[in-house]
Amino acid sequence: VHANYKAQGINPRLIVIINPGNPTGQLFSKDTIEQIIKFSAKNKLAILADEVYQQNIYKVGAKFHSFREVMSKMPEPYNKVELFSLYSISKGYMGDCGIRGGYLEGHNIDKQAWREITKLKDVFNLPTVGEISLDLTVNPPQKGRESDETVEQFETEKQNILDSLKRRAQMCTEYINTMSNITCNPVDAAMYAYARLYFSKGVFEEAARRNMSPDLFYCMEALEKTGVATVPGDGFGQKPGTNHFRTTTLVLPEQNLHDAFQRFKKFNEWFHSEYKHTEKERTVHMGEHLSVPN
Repeated sequence: VHANYKAQGINPRLIVIINPGNPTGQLFSKDTIEQIIKFSAKNKLAILADEVYQQNIYKVGAKFHSFREVMSKMPEPYNKVELFSLYSISKGYMGDCGIRGGYLEGHNIDKQAWREITKLKDVFNLPTVGEISLDLTVNPPQKGRESDETVEQFETEKQNILDSLKRRAQMCTEYINTMSNITCNPVDAAMYAYARLYFSKGVFEEAARRNMSPDLFYCMEALEKTGVATVPGDGFGQKPGTNHFRTTTLVLPEQNLHDAFQRFKKFNEWFHSEYKHTEKERTVHMGEHLSVPN
């Protein structure tokens, strides 16, 4: 990708990395991060590391490594790469994608550039609830400073939220992989599952007739038939010739997520039966259609 941009006369200055990943729910290894840093140093790229899901790790034995942590242990010139690190309380366990607040940390950033960034930041006002929540996240209750009861309650509530997110991530993986014409990698981290869709010719024909991409057509039909909102993969720069959708693990209570997947699974069977054949083929194939209740 970088070489293609250079060939067009475009000079990339920054690479954006989301780790843990959105929309894929994957987690980078330490070795992968080192390779990205070396690539960035070679091509004079600054790194913007979106690490807002760092507390949402579900894979057994997996560990989150920040770009700054890995970079600090590498020799020059790699430990001199410009790095912006992002964190947000709306992910993790505190905000549940509702409360807004976060921070931007700069490492090896030009002083004049950092002054301009600070100047831009000063014109924005963070909501008070966001400020309090951010402070609690980076400076949580500690024994010896707050009461033991306060520390225990905070840690218990935090762990309950993280455990629930892990169960919901596993539920997404398991349900999706029981459906016809869909595959999905395990949700190792973050708050999303990214499933690959496999369509028959009839789906492509109907999507084209409606002037939609096939995965957008699928997602819109799912929304109308089940009330379940998903995001088509064509919005994430997917590989040409493939189709995907992203769904979230955030639905609460957990029973609602279970119920939603039950509806979605039935919809999926109906969809692939309804659009199995092209219009021409349907004139000679008179198969039964599954019904999807409202």
